[in-house]
Amino acid sequence: MRNEFLIKLETLLQKVPEHDRREMMYDYEEHFQIGLANGKNENELMAELGDPHVIARDLLAEYRIVKAEKEQSVPNIFRAILATISVSFFNLVFIVGPIAGLFGAYVALCAVALVLTISPVVLITSSMWGFSYESFAVNIFASITLFSLGMLMSIGMIYVGKFFYNLVLKYIRFNIRIIKGEKAA
Repeated sequence: MRNEFLIKLETLLQKVPEHDRREMMYDYEEHFQIGLANGKNENELMAELGDPHVIARDLLAEYRIVKAEKEQSVPNIFRAILATISVSFFNLVFIVGPIAGLFGAYVALCAVALVLTISPVVLITSSMWGFSYESFAVNIFASITLFSLGMLMSIGMIYVGKFFYNLVLKYIRFNIRIIKGEKAA
């Protein structure tokens, strides 16, 4: 019984790298060893732990969140979001839409920052080839202004991106605490 439980749990955790999966499995193997040493039988211990599918889902969600915190990247945050969604249907209905909207707005603002940053090249080139009706000095001044605005906006978007990344991670952690029945303090 115990071996079947542990094999099932390990099979459900196949997406986790071997080293991390071993650490996760060690906790459950240890739970059985301590419980058996304290006089409990395998059925009681399995009842305490619950369904291996639920345990694996929670462990995968927690693993992806920790990975997103350690290795900040867009794929990791989306894996963490998807892991949380699998834990709660509420997120699918009420959270994915706003997150997608915010992500779209963020990408659009990043594109504007990029266009502002590289537009001086087009402005000066058109001025040199005679396609501009303004004087060269006005085009230089406009180019410096556009480049400066683009750089400031780019720097701002980096900070906004980090803020949203951390905000999403905090929401995911909050959601998992609520789902597990812990206090949301």
